[in-house]
Amino acid sequence: MDPGVPQRWSRLRPVATGWLVLVAAALAVHAAVHGTPTADRVYLAVMWAAAAGAWWGAFRQGLRAPAVLVALGVTLTAVGDVFWFLQTWAGQAPDVSIADAIYIGGYVALGLGLWRMADTRGRTRGQQLDGWLDGAGVFVAVLILVWQLSVAGTVTDTTLPVLTRSVWALYPALDAAVIGLVFRLVATRTRGERAPLAVAVGAGCWLASDLGFLLLADPDPVSVWFDTGWLAGAVLLAVAAGSGGSATRSDAGEAVPGLARLAVSLGALLVPAGLEVLRGVTGAAGAPLTVFGGTLVLAGLVFLRTARVLRAEAAARALVGTQQRHSAALARHSSDAIAVLDEDGRLLSDPAWLAALLGGTAPRNSRELVDLCGIDREQAQAVLARCHQAGGTVVEAELTAVRDDELRWIGVRLVDLRTDPDVGGTVAHLTDITDRKRAEQALAHQATHDTLTGLANRALFADRVDQALRRRARGGPSGAVVFIDLDGFKAVNDSLGHQAGDALLITVADRLRSAVRAGDTVARLGGDEFAVLVEQADDGTDEVGATAARVLDVLGRPMHLAGQRVAISGSVGIAVAHDGATAESLVRDADIAMYAAKVAGRGRSVVFDPAMRAAALERRRLEQELTGALAADQFRLVYQPVVDLADERVVGFEALLRWESPTLGAVAHNDFVPVAEELGLIGDIGAWVLREACRTAAAWRREHAGAADTTMAVNVSAVQLASADLLDHVRAALAASGLPAEALVLEVTETALVDDPERAAESLVALRELGVRMALDDFGTGYSSLGYLRQFTVDVLKVDRSFVATIADDGEVPAIVRGLIDLGRALDLEVVAEGVETAAQRDLLAAGRCDRAQGYLFARPLEATDAELLLLGQRPGTPATGRARS
Repeated sequence: MDPGVPQRWSRLRPVATGWLVLVAAALAVHAAVHGTPTADRVYLAVMWAAAAGAWWGAFRQGLRAPAVLVALGVTLTAVGDVFWFLQTWAGQAPDVSIADAIYIGGYVALGLGLWRMADTRGRTRGQQLDGWLDGAGVFVAVLILVWQLSVAGTVTDTTLPVLTRSVWALYPALDAAVIGLVFRLVATRTRGERAPLAVAVGAGCWLASDLGFLLLADPDPVSVWFDTGWLAGAVLLAVAAGSGGSATRSDAGEAVPGLARLAVSLGALLVPAGLEVLRGVTGAAGAPLTVFGGTLVLAGLVFLRTARVLRAEAAARALVGTQQRHSAALARHSSDAIAVLDEDGRLLSDPAWLAALLGGTAPRNSRELVDLCGIDREQAQAVLARCHQAGGTVVEAELTAVRDDELRWIGVRLVDLRTDPDVGGTVAHLTDITDRKRAEQALAHQATHDTLTGLANRALFADRVDQALRRRARGGPSGAVVFIDLDGFKAVNDSLGHQAGDALLITVADRLRSAVRAGDTVARLGGDEFAVLVEQADDGTDEVGATAARVLDVLGRPMHLAGQRVAISGSVGIAVAHDGATAESLVRDADIAMYAAKVAGRGRSVVFDPAMRAAALERRRLEQELTGALAADQFRLVYQPVVDLADERVVGFEALLRWESPTLGAVAHNDFVPVAEELGLIGDIGAWVLREACRTAAAWRREHAGAADTTMAVNVSAVQLASADLLDHVRAALAASGLPAEALVLEVTETALVDDPERAAESLVALRELGVRMALDDFGTGYSSLGYLRQFTVDVLKVDRSFVATIADDGEVPAIVRGLIDLGRALDLEVVAEGVETAAQRDLLAAGRCDRAQGYLFARPLEATDAELLLLGQRPGTPATGRARS
């Protein structure tokens, strides 16, 4: 059957209503014309209308088996009426005929329909058995009743044939069976079902008519009531066929409560006693044996039913006990504390497990519970009042508590169930959420703080600066940003590893904390960049300058990392807030000032000046161009000769790096090398210089016999010297070019040595083990030169041009120059003078026993081709006028 059929038939409800109205009118007409031939025709019309209505209902129900069986029962009854009336009209109406067989068939179909209509889906076997016991008890009680009132007299009436007595006695018995099935149906029906009620009333109408017909000796005077009862029963059964199964199990609930059903079962025991009373009053004859037998059967059924009720009650009690123990076990092992409080704050729930969960003495009321949790009483009272105002809605809150001098958080969920008869109070769930709150705080801290150092991160620092600027706008103290960048951090990271670099950053963070006031904010902005927010009153006090001085002082103190002594410094930029400044612009200006401090020589502080912004933009442009310079083949080497002062023979060259940018033009060596170091490009650039210089020197030595002893000097920066890659770069350059190791001279400055003496000493030893010669460049310009010279093993000592420039043409060598030359010779070092520009300087240096020299007197830095020609000519170039840095 199409599932859409019931929906389509449901639209025909007006038709069903009209049908019922017509049937009711027909019943009224039948009663009015009773006793006339018309009454018989009206009777048949109503019966067939009931049959038609039953089938209409069956179709409406999708031809479900219960509806079809009920419709069949009503139809067989109508067919039996047709046969009975035909026989009556023909004057041949026997006591028992084919009509009775059809009637009985109708009863059987109706009984099967009632049995199927009692839907047992979703019910246990025990519930089904209870339904059958209830129905059987009612059946036996009604059977006893009809036996005493009718069936016994009919069966014992010897004036009637046996078949007639049997058939007439069968009708009340069938009615009793129908009544039993009806009670089972009514007792097990789901709420909202109308069919069982219609069947119950209809079966009652048939039973009343059957009993009246059998009991009365002359039923004709009141036969209209019997006919009406049969017709009404048929109509109601038709209604049952059309409305059965309209409810669903989802809204189930037995129509007859358990006590009512038990009362009906026990009430059935009163039927035999009632019959005895009736017999005693009326003096009617009875059948004690029948009553006794029926009573035994009823007693057995009631006993079974009562036993099942008792077992069900015991099972229910056991289930309740199990559920209580289950709930108690869950409560004992739950992280939540559950309390039920009455109107006066008394504790209705078991306080024992509350004490076990929370510790301490079992609370008796809300005040003791609050004290046990460590919650503030005013907070708790406010939340409880809010719960009572919410009208049964769940109220949630997070309350702070202090227990054992420790701050904790308690999550509270309350609901007002004082009007609920099963609860009768306010239910409170208390959960210790301290771990969650601490985790949330940790996450919030991680979002605003640097994970390595614990300092504020860039986002939090920007927010603090923004707040300081707003306070300044309202007349508060002036704010300033101190921007700090570590000098030499990359060398430490590369040489000692990232773990040592992290340890250095942590140490720096601790030192910065110690150098600032309690109200200042210290932040790590990323990498080795730090910042301090300083707020100072406009009273002339230079607090930001004092802070910068303390920062430089603490950073300049050596530290020990990975078993080594490490010395770093910091370049500091200062930007003071001004009108129109923002957090972003103030940090940017301090950053620009920090770069100015780094360019000025590092280890110092510089206050931002607006003119620096243009320089910073120029530097950014330089960084951008420098990043791709090596790949674009924009670098080249020039070579400045080194001559022997004894005979002015060219004995070597110093390779000097030059950069010609397509957009910036020629960039000075001192301008781009520091930038390359900061950007981390100096390693690749230095490796290229080594390869190119070694290749050129090796080619000259191979191609020219007179150049067999020519050396090539290459400058190595402090960053390169601290890098673990330098040794590999030198080894690779020598192997690729074929240049002997002793022909390569690596020049390092004093600054490169004193930045990290231990690391520098290790690098020098490893390089000299390759056979490479080492030169100390710009000697005498640094600090602690004599002390460190004893520590480092070098081969060449180069006297800085600043000392050579002090040699005048009056024939005297300054004491400082003479002392440097004598020191080198005393240490058995080759001494080379830089920046020789006059013949007098040359002659005085030669007379002072200086070994070699280089400078514009001999030649400017030459392109490779010109340097090779000079090498072949074995004569110095034309002296140049003016001074320039080589």
